[in-house]
Amino acid sequence: MAVRKADKYLSIRMARFLMKTIGYWPPESKFEKYLLNGILVYTLFAIGLALWIESTELYLGIGDIYAVTYTACSTMPVVIVLLKLCFFLLHREEMLRMLKYTEDNFWYVQYDAYGSRILEKIDRKGIILLFTFTFFVQGAVFTYLLAPIIENRGKNETERILMFNIWVGVPTNVSPNYEIIFFFEVVALIHSGLCFCCFDNLLGLINMHAAGQFKMLQHRLETILQKVERAGTVELLSKKRKRQVYEEIIECVGIHHKLIWYSERMERLFMYTTLCQLLSSAVLLCVSGLQIFLGRGTIVRRMIFIAHSFACFFQLFVITLTSNDLIDESRAIGDAAYNANWQVLAHKDNKSVRNAVLMIIMRATRPCSISAGGFFPVSLETFMTVLSTSVSYFTLLRKFIGE
Repeated sequence: MAVRKADKYLSIRMARFLMKTIGYWPPESKFEKYLLNGILVYTLFAIGLALWIESTELYLGIGDIYAVTYTACSTMPVVIVLLKLCFFLLHREEMLRMLKYTEDNFWYVQYDAYGSRILEKIDRKGIILLFTFTFFVQGAVFTYLLAPIIENRGKNETERILMFNIWVGVPTNVSPNYEIIFFFEVVALIHSGLCFCCFDNLLGLINMHAAGQFKMLQHRLETILQKVERAGTVELLSKKRKRQVYEEIIECVGIHHKLIWYSERMERLFMYTTLCQLLSSAVLLCVSGLQIFLGRGTIVRRMIFIAHSFACFFQLFVITLTSNDLIDESRAIGDAAYNANWQVLAHKDNKSVRNAVLMIIMRATRPCSISAGGFFPVSLETFMTVLSTSVSYFTLLRKFIGE
């Protein structure tokens, strides 16, 4: 029953589908385990092939600033994807365990009315963010596929072009060499597009759900002592009721501890890949913007870099916005505990309850976050910093080309 309920959330289904297409998801059977392992091998082959294709094109374009920046738009995402795949391959078992923990404790759990509203809100937000980001990534893939098809119309066999220039020691524009190479480029391109968005979609979704769990804990803290106040002052309550209040608050302390542990584990998994992504995003936004500014080639070629720019922008926005939500909601736990009508507690009794509330307030002063390599927490301020850096790079590169 819980699984069916969780499956109604489209953002979760989308993230799970994308992760399964590259072989990173907890298997539910032995057959699925072998299938996901096979998909992972295919993924590594496709990304390795893409890196080889991009390396040859980059080598052939040395000396031409336009060709180098053109190739960099497609080479850098492949390099980042390969780094992410290799890192998560080294930590695959840990990642699968954490995904299983997320399913069992966040996604496939029966919630009350307030918790269900939080998850529905997360799902709506996830659909907007993740689908927009994925749409522009696949838009860039589609325009790459479309460019040679449009530009080859009316040309003879010797003038045909591929999506990416490649050197294999044989003529690439004659049949069947052209068709074979084009097929392998399509394989590499499509899977590179899937890999480019799947890990960041997962990180964004995990951040939103972790922030949602902190939001539910805030509501629980704020309502525990409201129930006590409705029943009467704490001094007039029975020892049994006082014990229940204490146990509820101690349970909140335990939930808070688990959420902190979960956030720290997720940070250890994603901190280095996030750092690589932020560093590359500034350069990608710069070179894709430069290609739009230079405006060489057909309108389809320009559409490639427009899609590139939007994809990089929304990728950066998804990561930083959801990480910022995690910081805000984890910090707000202290405010929720402080606002929990603790003034109704008797001064002489309930010392253990007050100490538990103080422990939550003190721990919430250090919010949970996703850091970039352990150097700084990722937030919307990071988003503005990366955009500012990319604009500076763009200005310098444009001035260099103009000279």
